[in-house]
Amino acid sequence: MKLHLMLGAVLLSGALALPAAAQFGRVERSEAEIALEQAQDRQAKQKAARAAATEACAAKQVDGCFKLADMQRTGAGGAQDLAAAAKTYKIVCDAKDGRGCAGLAYLTVQGRGVTKNQTEGRALYKKACDYGDVSGCAAYGNMAFTGSGGRKDTVAGTQALTNACDRGYTWACTRMRDLGVFDPDDNSFERLKDIRG
Repeated sequence: MKLHLMLGAVLLSGALALPAAAQFGRVERSEAEIALEQAQDRQAKQKAARAAATEACAAKQVDGCFKLADMQRTGAGGAQDLAAAAKTYKIVCDAKDGRGCAGLAYLTVQGRGVTKNQTEGRALYKKACDYGDVSGCAAYGNMAFTGSGGRKDTVAGTQALTNACDRGYTWACTRMRDLGVFDPDDNSFERLKDIRG
């Protein structure tokens, strides 16, 4: 009798050690299989989004062109093509949308897909800022303040960085702190009194 109880206990403990699905004859998918399936699903969605952006851009929709340019730059939904991204960002920039100018400026400053040119990149960032793109203002302000891509212009750099920081662009605020930029309208004496108090 003791042998039957011991054998029963061994079998029961072995069954409890198995995953619940295996105990009932089901086979679970592994984490790798699930991850692969999710990656394939994401890739299919990105491919469809890129096709839709291509169609929208062909129909002269600026938002579609901007999405397409970003996808071409990052390789989402297809092959990465930096030269094509630069051309598509230019379409957006020519439509007076600052996002396109900022995207093209980034590629130009980095020399990715186009010839590296700091001066042209700075001008494109300025244009992006003029068209209202906050990241363009931050980048232009940084380049102007440090003298990258042209003469050093701390006044213009401060104004552009302050503009971007005031609009909630955290990188611009951090960069202002790192560069020692302050608001020229700020009363330094009052600031020192506040710090002391």
